[in-house]
Amino acid sequence: MRMKNGFSRLSGVPVPEGIRMIRRLSRLLPWLFPWDEHPDLDIRLFRKVSLASAGLALGAVVPANFFQNLPVGLSLAVAAFGILSYALYRASVRGVHAARTFCVLLLLLLDFSWFQNAGSRGTISMFMFFAVLVLSTFFKGRAGWMALAAFFANGLTLMWAEHAFPQLVVPYAHEADRLSDFTTSFVISTSICVLVLRVILAAYERERTRLTVLNTQLEHSLAEIRTLQGLLPICSWCKKIRDDEGLWTQVEDYVAKHTEASFTHGMCPECAKTHFPGKQDQVLKSPGSP
Repeated sequence: MRMKNGFSRLSGVPVPEGIRMIRRLSRLLPWLFPWDEHPDLDIRLFRKVSLASAGLALGAVVPANFFQNLPVGLSLAVAAFGILSYALYRASVRGVHAARTFCVLLLLLLDFSWFQNAGSRGTISMFMFFAVLVLSTFFKGRAGWMALAAFFANGLTLMWAEHAFPQLVVPYAHEADRLSDFTTSFVISTSICVLVLRVILAAYERERTRLTVLNTQLEHSLAEIRTLQGLLPICSWCKKIRDDEGLWTQVEDYVAKHTEASFTHGMCPECAKTHFPGKQDQVLKSPGSP
């Protein structure tokens, strides 16, 4: 379609206006998703996991719950978790890193969802694997073992509470809703686990590449240091040094080749007196002399 001013339309939007919309979006995205490559690997992982969790919670889980006739409280809890995950991501970009707070929020969401999503007959158990991955990533050493022990104790407590207080469990309205929930939850939970694993593996691969480069540079530096150690064959007359290939080179050329040092030439007082008798003071004061 051609407009009077000569601009064509794309899907009903003038091309210049469409370009302006793209530019606005390009300026909005860095504000919504600020990013910097933090040197700490765990912090980079936390930012990616929290941002991915927020996107999946708000963009996938909440809409799926709506179409499956699941309790409204469950969708509200997932939406709150997504918003808080995004807030933790933004706080991490500003320098406040709360990975363990994210883990606590995740466990609270799973505990609440357990009863809202039919308990052991529901699909929350599928998302427990994601929680284990997160706990294993952000809790290290003794704290990691304690976190896993608390996680297992929490799971056993949920099963006991379901058995002791069955009235707390909200069942599926229809069996078809359960089948639909299991289908979508399988896809979403598997996608989350794969995404987290790929993020972790990609981060560690990048870190390994960085360490490999650093090790290569270190080995090169050590090789240069070893080159300047030991006995160097030097001519007692012209002061040239014989290298490993048997070639004789000037001292400054040899050192410059095997190190990052560079030379500036001047004249010492003794040489000035020997080569310029009576004028050594003028020579030493001239530009270019040390």
